[in-house]
Amino acid sequence: MSDFDVIIVGGGLAGSALAIGLAQAGSRVALVEAFEPKAQSRPSFDDRTLVVNAASLNILSNLGILDDRLTTCALKRIEISRAGAPGHLSLRAEEHGCERFGAVIVARELGAAMLRRLEALGTIESLCPERLAAIDADDEHIEVELESGKRLRGQLLVGSDGTNSTVRRLAGIDSTRHDYGQSAMIFNVHCPGRQADTAWERFTPVGPLALLPQPDERLGVVWIDRNERIESALALDDEALLERLESRSGRAAGGFVSPGKRVSYPLALTRTPCPLGRRVVLVGNAANTIHPVSAQGFNLGLRDVAALVDHAGASDDPGHDDVLSAWLADRQSDQAATVRYTDTLARAFSNPSSIMRLGTGLGLFAHAAVPAMSGRLVRAAMGFREPVSSLAAEVRR
Repeated sequence: MSDFDVIIVGGGLAGSALAIGLAQAGSRVALVEAFEPKAQSRPSFDDRTLVVNAASLNILSNLGILDDRLTTCALKRIEISRAGAPGHLSLRAEEHGCERFGAVIVARELGAAMLRRLEALGTIESLCPERLAAIDADDEHIEVELESGKRLRGQLLVGSDGTNSTVRRLAGIDSTRHDYGQSAMIFNVHCPGRQADTAWERFTPVGPLALLPQPDERLGVVWIDRNERIESALALDDEALLERLESRSGRAAGGFVSPGKRVSYPLALTRTPCPLGRRVVLVGNAANTIHPVSAQGFNLGLRDVAALVDHAGASDDPGHDDVLSAWLADRQSDQAATVRYTDTLARAFSNPSSIMRLGTGLGLFAHAAVPAMSGRLVRAAMGFREPVSSLAAEVRR
């Protein structure tokens, strides 16, 4: 049986980042992943366009992941509007005392950068392809059995294995699920002459639309709608798709050509109010899978990871109740607030009630008109909700 300080199940974006952070802190880490050790094999290393906020960029930089081969598009402007309402919110980084709100990175490229960093460290025991079969915890250790029959022993087991987490199920950790009845369709389009540092988010009665800057005058499209309407949109020819995109976007960016491959996935909220078990903790989507409105999901999971590096990486017993309770105390309010914020937006902006529509339109006016409200919104969206982890606070030289 192999001994480790921390065993991580799930080698996607959150799990890989955590393995890197704990290894840098001197922990003995095992990383268990169901798919082959290459970026194109892992489902979370896909063509999604990630909005990586400023705090998350600090984390990735301090983990040594933001290398020169990783393409990023700085995000300096965000334009938010609502179809059928006069309210419009325009956010500019310079007006909030910062160079950029964050950056846009393709998940596949970020995953490849993480794999390069894992390989460069050379201290993490990578077990893949392997799947978790059973766990058994006592007061001092947790034992893990893999489907291959291999057994591992550690002081802490981390579940970063996604929405349908095996770790969560085996540890008996309770969660709730709400199906939004919506799906997200993602694809890229060419948009000649567009502003390379600007993202657009437009709320419509059937779901939000995000247009995210990418290199070479392209935009990443995140198109959210009711399930049956997404199925219909997937079947459109390119010309009809672009016409519908022009109409839905309110012609905010305009001039769309050459759409890329379209893929879709269903949207649901999975909430774990207490993501702890006996010598077990959940991070990322295993703890909270949220609606993609406002692009907070990846960033929320990375803040989970950074806080766990602070607490577990500094402890002789990373799975001790006191360590995990301290981590939860740091993370619980941020998790709850982010879930509440995204869930409220997802429901409110697509709510047919005229009262709800009026409220959300007035809300955009309020944020635009009152600098203090806008400032609080921006700082939270940039990932700096207190307490801020040491990895997120600033880039170490």
